[in-house]
Amino acid sequence: MDFSPEKYFVDDYNFDESLDGDQSSSSTDYNASEALLGASRDVRVSQETFRSWRHWLTERAARIFLAIALFIIAIESTYVVEVQRRANTRFLGPTGLSHERTVSRTIYEHSKYMSENEEVASKAWDEILAGHGVLALDADFVAEKNLPPSVALPDESGKFMYVIEAYHAIHCTKVIREHYILMEQGRAWNWSRPHDMHCFDALRQYIMCNIDDTILWTSGHRDTGHGQEKKCNDWDALREYAESKSADYFDVEPEKGILHLNNYHAGDGLTW
Repeated sequence: MDFSPEKYFVDDYNFDESLDGDQSSSSTDYNASEALLGASRDVRVSQETFRSWRHWLTERAARIFLAIALFIIAIESTYVVEVQRRANTRFLGPTGLSHERTVSRTIYEHSKYMSENEEVASKAWDEILAGHGVLALDADFVAEKNLPPSVALPDESGKFMYVIEAYHAIHCTKVIREHYILMEQGRAWNWSRPHDMHCFDALRQYIMCNIDDTILWTSGHRDTGHGQEKKCNDWDALREYAESKSADYFDVEPEKGILHLNNYHAGDGLTW
């Protein structure tokens, strides 16, 4: 066996180097673990930061979306309200009454105005007070509705006299019928021919302006719509409005011994 010092020296050296190598390897492994742990922490921090930003962006996006949605709803609601207001305005006259047809009526239903007994029919027509549609309106109402100037009432009330056109159409119909009956009976009448021509044309204009597009059945022999149901405007509502602003006017000529003003009559004598 060889017990030379050189061998031991070399072996010691190799042993020490071997130890140093093991320590270096362990150190390297430790540093790598540390690096992996650090990287893992960095990844976790990055993930948490990403999640935090994503949550923040999602929350902000949700708030922005909600704000936009509420804005759109507000705009649409305003638009709907405005459309409805315009629609309502379109169906409201200066009286504020609705022009929508809500009342059911039977067309050409027999009435006292068509009685075969002329005395009964003429009495029914005479009882119609078209003057019920003559109104007394104050200056503030006239200005609010932007109405054209009209004659002042002679009672020092400061109010002005106006006429509801539907009642004017009733007046013309009533007058023309009266003149027809008088002509049929060979009797004279007080109204002039130009007034009758005015009434004929006033009724033509009234019909063309207030279009009734109800489609009627017909037998083909000048018989149309009898017994058919239709929707009409509410005349009772108009009567009540006229009643509330009546000028206390009676629509007959002074020749008949009754003055126009200060002859109040409740109701207008009109029935369907």
